[in-house]
Amino acid sequence: MPLFEYTCMACGCRFEKLHKAGAEYRTECPACGSAEVRKEMSTFAATGSSPAGGGCSSGG
Repeated sequence: MPLFEYTCMACGCRFEKLHKAGAEYRTECPACGSAEVRKEMSTFAATGSSPAGGGCSSGG
């Protein structure tokens, strides 16, 4: 499920919400209940560790 970021136009609260892909949702601010929210651009971040030397290993 994609995670969307929103900003409430009424109170300025920033929040995230999970939605099923392709479905239409009415999103309300969790702080004030306003339906005046704007979907924000979000960045994808991946975290993890790589082996020393940064090389890719095929395991054999």
